[in-house]
Amino acid sequence: MLARLDECIVAIENAYSEYRFNEVVQRLYDFFWSDYCDWFIEAAKTDIFAEDAARKTAVLAVMDYVLSAVLRLLHPLMPHITEELWAVLGLGSSDDESIQFAAPPETIALEKTVVAEARRVVGAIYSTVRAGRNLRAESRVPSNMKVPFILRASHSWVADELATIARLLNAAQLMLEPEYAAPAGVPVAVTDAGELYLLAENPADAGAELERLDKEIAKAERELEATHRKLSNSSFMDKAPREVVAEHRQRKLDFAEKLAQLRAARAALQ
Repeated sequence: MLARLDECIVAIENAYSEYRFNEVVQRLYDFFWSDYCDWFIEAAKTDIFAEDAARKTAVLAVMDYVLSAVLRLLHPLMPHITEELWAVLGLGSSDDESIQFAAPPETIALEKTVVAEARRVVGAIYSTVRAGRNLRAESRVPSNMKVPFILRASHSWVADELATIARLLNAAQLMLEPEYAAPAGVPVAVTDAGELYLLAENPADAGAELERLDKEIAKAERELEATHRKLSNSSFMDKAPREVVAEHRQRKLDFAEKLAQLRAARAALQ
């Protein structure tokens, strides 16, 4: 997180020097919303709610440090909001009670080998989480439903990060099994951490999912048939503008593709 903050600071300084203010805003948005909020804070909850006091203190310190830096970087663009947040969160000291007197954030001299290893591990964690979320989507498993996963991996660091990966996956259970042999048909994704398997749902969940898929299939069939009838209507084809006809032809292709995906998902679930 600190390495990504350094990159953000350098990029913003370079953008200011060339008057690319739109890039300043985009860099801040991407860093704060994606790196900090979407990934770091969610992953940090594992340590915040764990029993390891040292890791909890370290995570909270980084969280506080980065938030302070982001508010100072945002201050020229959002002075009133950042001033209020600075005061409410108590980020200022006796020398800079107002954010307008706080020094701009500077980069930190981080050990390159440590940063490289951290990037490798974090990159593997995030790729595993993305793969697991894709497995959910492809298997039509709602993102808010807790389901079990198995990770077949032999990397030494994986065991220490299982709780974080499980939290980001919203997994009911994430089991580390280096010798796991999956039965045929189990959804799998190859990630930087190893092979991730999405385990089948229980029969009750499967029955509900089949019912949901049947409804979606019926709806897609109706939409496809309605579009086909319109395109087969000579009066519509003669009078409709070309762009409208092209839009309906694309909709027909989209409905057909969606219907094929739904039928494949139903067959896989059975």
